[in-house]
Amino acid sequence: MSISLAEASKLSTDILLKGIIETIVKDSPILQELPFIQIVGNSLKYNREKTLPTVAWYDPVTDTWTTSEPEFEQCSASLCILGGDADVDNFLKATRSNIQDLEAAVIEQKAKALRNEFENTFLNGDSGVNAKQPDGLYKTMKGTAWAVDTSYSLGDVVVPTAGKENGFRYECTTAGTSHATTEPTWPTTEGETVVDNTVTWTCRLGNHLGSGTSGAALTLTKMDQLIDLVRGGKPDLLLMSRRSRRKIVNLARVSGTNLQVGQGKLGEFVELYNGIPVAISDWVKDNYVVGGSTDCSAIFAFQMGEGAVCGLTSPEVIQVERLGSLETKDASRTRVKWYVSLANFSIVKAAMLTGVRD
Repeated sequence: MSISLAEASKLSTDILLKGIIETIVKDSPILQELPFIQIVGNSLKYNREKTLPTVAWYDPVTDTWTTSEPEFEQCSASLCILGGDADVDNFLKATRSNIQDLEAAVIEQKAKALRNEFENTFLNGDSGVNAKQPDGLYKTMKGTAWAVDTSYSLGDVVVPTAGKENGFRYECTTAGTSHATTEPTWPTTEGETVVDNTVTWTCRLGNHLGSGTSGAALTLTKMDQLIDLVRGGKPDLLLMSRRSRRKIVNLARVSGTNLQVGQGKLGEFVELYNGIPVAISDWVKDNYVVGGSTDCSAIFAFQMGEGAVCGLTSPEVIQVERLGSLETKDASRTRVKWYVSLANFSIVKAAMLTGVRD
């Protein structure tokens, strides 16, 4: 069972914890919507759909039925520790007229820092750079680019080279070595194959769409292609930088329309593109590198839930510990911590458009 932070706040009887959760959720379009699965233990192993089984039409008398099994890839996600200490100086406590306001202000700032770090990691986390954090959407959806003259084993998965990503992945179904100079012409029908020197690649559904070898200006056609990569229903959210949102608004005006306006979870007005909420995150960067361009952004489209993009957390969700007086300085300390991680249960429930230039 999953629970949102807003619902967790309602269930808490700790007034301080309720205030921290409300602060975290208030200005975060991600945390307003993202559900969290409460897990016991420090990690979760789950199976992600890889390929569907096949079916066929059969003659009632003469045909022999054949078996076909689905394929899954086993994934795992480990809880990581996100938190910080909020120290309140005892001198300020004693000389200010309202102690509670001072403590609340210090802890509120710590809660905002917690929110910012979670959003940044949700998008840009890289356990290869910092082993203490989970991988974010950008890394998990970027994929491994095909390379020339490289040995590939059965089950290896690649995407076309930078900027040429087409929304599909390619699984090595015959091991071998890729061509020394020429990238294959990648098929775009699931199950089709292409021979690459001594390697055979089989087309699989993917979630990364590029904009060109050095990126390109955003178009509404690219936005529609991105949305179409999310299968099993529309995305719950389109997440982008402020620059990309301005570009979409301008493109809509040029085409003679405006973005729709709806209402968010907290009653606020939100813009909609094709009926999908458009959300801004300051952690979607405008300086991703694609080819020779260093001014590229990305747009994320994803569903949220137990079968899609979801958070993982310990049963306590966010925790507040009052540690009391410190030995090394005249202050009291409150610790805010969260055992948390991320999981994407289905490749086709999330997609990313990269190389977006102004």
